[in-house]
Amino acid sequence: MLHHSESMDVILAEHTGLRELRVLKRIGKKTDTCIANAAFQLHREAEILTGLKAPGIPLIYDFWEDDEEICLIEEYVQGISLQEYLLRNGSVDFKFITDILIRILDIMVYLHGQTIPIRHQDLKPEHVIIKGDRVILIDYGIATLLRGEQTERMGVDDMEALVSIAEELACHCSTYIPSWFRSALRKAKARDDSARYSSVAEWRGLLLRQQARDSEKKGLLIRQIAIVGNERGIGTTHTAFSLTTYLNYTGRKACYANLTGRPFLIRMNENLSRDFCEKNGIIYHRWFRGKPDYGPAVETRETDEELMICDCGTDFLKAADADLTIYVTGSRPWQSRQLMEEMLEKDSTVLMITPANPGMAAALARSAGHRVVSLPYQANPLHPDRDVMKVYDGIFKKFEKKGRI
Repeated sequence: MLHHSESMDVILAEHTGLRELRVLKRIGKKTDTCIANAAFQLHREAEILTGLKAPGIPLIYDFWEDDEEICLIEEYVQGISLQEYLLRNGSVDFKFITDILIRILDIMVYLHGQTIPIRHQDLKPEHVIIKGDRVILIDYGIATLLRGEQTERMGVDDMEALVSIAEELACHCSTYIPSWFRSALRKAKARDDSARYSSVAEWRGLLLRQQARDSEKKGLLIRQIAIVGNERGIGTTHTAFSLTTYLNYTGRKACYANLTGRPFLIRMNENLSRDFCEKNGIIYHRWFRGKPDYGPAVETRETDEELMICDCGTDFLKAADADLTIYVTGSRPWQSRQLMEEMLEKDSTVLMITPANPGMAAALARSAGHRVVSLPYQANPLHPDRDVMKVYDGIFKKFEKKGRI
């Protein structure tokens, strides 16, 4: 028994021949008003779903009514509701939000596009079921078939419900939400009909186009960024920490990798356990993700981050295969002049001086014939301030134009 009430029983049953699970909704015939309402909704659900075939809509296998009962047999959707998913996980990333919204919109476009359009009218997180890669919309008891003049207002209620779901997802987002998405939400809930999307299909089209743009960018993407310094104690690790935090904050999944051979990330996790947490060998702190160097005896799970930020210390050989190298210098940038010149022969090398020293940066730029980035002092690299973020914005703007990040 999945659900029992005075008006309806919902039973999980097994098909004896196919050995597949089905949902049986049963209402006993009575004159009670509550029973009558439930019977009407069951009739409505059967009428709406019969004949519909789409990945996001449960199948109807049978429906019958006799003198004693009304029964509906439909597909058993064994998954987790979006509401429960958010409660369990606490947070989601922006990619999850767009993927879920597009799949819900796919279902709504299908329903609204029927010969006699269908408005769900009860769209909410508990009625959105996630089953692996599939998203299913359930509970069509108060759905409406729109006939004649009703189609002029088609989908207004569904649009408002979609906005509510999108806003709830945004509240649980742990990564950067781009401005285009917030603009799309404002348009979806505009009070003026002329300013709002004309249909759910228009909103879906916007999300699909933006998703396609993001996919195109990933083809040439920088996957590995090496941070290497010309001497110790000049902020190479600070820079790697703050860059990892910046990238995650701006919606690009990044993970710090310690290639220095020093176990400071492990010590930070041990000494600041309240602020850090470890899962599957990866250390987390708000926007920061880090993979410590546990040594050859310990295997760690491969990360699914798009970017690896490799802290190479002063070992230039470890930066040889990187897609982008940030070469950090301190107060003595000329002490490794030959090596610096070799590094700058690569188009994918950024020359950085830290802490910020405009005069020295200008002199180094003239001498090296290369643009020099001046990074301000960072008191806490896990919480980079606006000035530091602006420097990183400037670095990656160049690569964004080329579609590499």
